[in-house]
Amino acid sequence: MIARRAILGAVAAAWALRCEAQAPIRIGWLTISDHPFVKDFRDRLRELGLIEGRNLVIEYRYANGNAALLQNLVEDLVKSDVKVIVSSGSDATDRAVASAKGVPVVFLTSDPTIGGQISSLARPGGAATGISTMHEDIAPKKVDLLRDAVPKLSRLALLNDGSPGGDRQCQEMAAAARKEGLVTKTFLLADASGFASGFASVSSEGWQAAAAVASPLFTSSARTIAELTMQHRLPALFDTAAFVRAGALMSFGPDLKVAFRRLAELVEHLVRGARLADMPVEQVSKFVFAFNQQTANTLGLSLSLPVMASVDELVE
Repeated sequence: MIARRAILGAVAAAWALRCEAQAPIRIGWLTISDHPFVKDFRDRLRELGLIEGRNLVIEYRYANGNAALLQNLVEDLVKSDVKVIVSSGSDATDRAVASAKGVPVVFLTSDPTIGGQISSLARPGGAATGISTMHEDIAPKKVDLLRDAVPKLSRLALLNDGSPGGDRQCQEMAAAARKEGLVTKTFLLADASGFASGFASVSSEGWQAAAAVASPLFTSSARTIAELTMQHRLPALFDTAAFVRAGALMSFGPDLKVAFRRLAELVEHLVRGARLADMPVEQVSKFVFAFNQQTANTLGLSLSLPVMASVDELVE
């Protein structure tokens, strides 16, 4: 194992030196809103010999929660002569794939075949590839977790960011809830300025719990959103443990730290000369279930023993 690591380190170092002898590689980064997992992406690139300020330039473009800005941001990245555009979330991925004008796109988003960004996972078509987060597929699991935690749950609020992927996730969660006899209502939280009023509406209308779509917009405001759930004593489920660490009840979703590190590896393959057409879309394989025991105690809630045994991260 030690010898293998030494060989990989030597390869990465040699690659870094080769890149330094040439003009820095430029890649674009496109999301609807900033979020913490860009650090994991950069860290993995560094391990692979692509280092910002030395042989790599990352052109960051954020829409600050406004999807209408994405078109101009993609056009700006293309003009910046980037070798690849990295997109996170369905809004950014939709716009990048539609407007990148020959620049390869590497994405992390919910099922890209449903949204039409690619034709199939195995044969994405040569314009884009990346990682599917499978959020539509795990919608029933989210509903089941909330039903386990909230006794006699019958009214479930769905929190949507208004993105194409968010809409699809809400549809899947609503369908799963109907099968369990639950009533649902979707609340649109497409702008951070409306988060407080949105949660106030959920509370005043008497919804017993909430399930949120996976959203870079939500993740960038995880602490604020978690505090709102505590303020309104609302049992809520999100997609990443960042919300739970900030006080929300629970989360279930792909391990985004692992996913963004893998995204960096795909980008490194491309800039080294791999053919995009030979790179099938991958699916996340690791999911994380986080639970805040202190919040559960405050709300008078608990998980059944079998579900509690499946918790990956317990916040006490």
